[in-house]
Amino acid sequence: MDMRVDRKKRIGIGLAIMVLLLAGIYLYSQYNPENYLFFPKCPVYTLTGYKCPGCGSQRAFYHLFHGNFVTAFMYNPLMMLLVPYVLFGIYIEYMTDRNNPRIVYLRNLFFGKWAVLILAVIILLYTISRNLLF
Repeated sequence: MDMRVDRKKRIGIGLAIMVLLLAGIYLYSQYNPENYLFFPKCPVYTLTGYKCPGCGSQRAFYHLFHGNFVTAFMYNPLMMLLVPYVLFGIYIEYMTDRNNPRIVYLRNLFFGKWAVLILAVIILLYTISRNLLF
């Protein structure tokens, strides 16, 4: 009984996340962040003049949802590469059976300690390179 409630709760959270993602897709497909003031500006860039790993992602999402993949990639290449990874993580965490050995293996492989460490290094190197090279 307890496992069934936990599974229903996880599925509910997963569905809520999907609704928020769909709302975000609608928002970013209808409004260009460059033209509307209600989109937040990056506080890191505003305060320091350095681009954070997420800088350009709002504009990238806008162009992604309009099919301009190259333009979206130009605004934030890392974000474009990580979107499938994040969506896969949401799916694994909230929409699958946690007790399935295959799912356990995938969670450990893609979201375990080493995966998080590698991702952190990639984000750090990306942040440094985008501020030094561009």
